[in-house]
Amino acid sequence: MAIVVFMDGVLRSEHRVPIFEGIMLYKSVNVNGIVMIACDDQEEAARWCKEHRMNDIDGFISNKTVGEYENKDFLKVQHQQSTGPVHLVITADVDLAKTLMEKGIKTLLFLHPIYLSAKFRPDGRSGRKSWTDLVGELDHQVEMLLDDKRIDN
Repeated sequence: MAIVVFMDGVLRSEHRVPIFEGIMLYKSVNVNGIVMIACDDQEEAARWCKEHRMNDIDGFISNKTVGEYENKDFLKVQHQQSTGPVHLVITADVDLAKTLMEKGIKTLLFLHPIYLSAKFRPDGRSGRKSWTDLVGELDHQVEMLLDDKRIDN
């Protein structure tokens, strides 16, 4: 079982402050299976984890792994999929969550009100829309599941 946890927004804030609820979530899903941490820089992330006593790390997926492309976060998930099935992705990025759900990847959207970056907030300055897109995509997924003749409903 492979799970991808994004470091920024889940394990730490944009100012590199640990988010203890996110770390607890990471430790709880890291009991069984492989949990990969998606980050920008693997060396910096490994050092941050050591500084904050996160020693049970299975591995990192960094920008160096996927290259310098436009949608790096989605490519990190795809990279992990190339090694086997991804059972869950934990992120704080609403747009990434929407993209992952459109692709049929189970996604947990972790939004801590104290540490949430303004760019991910629905009421942030960047003009993000509310949850309408996410709810619409979830409804679409349920409708497709109900209409699937291969599954006994």
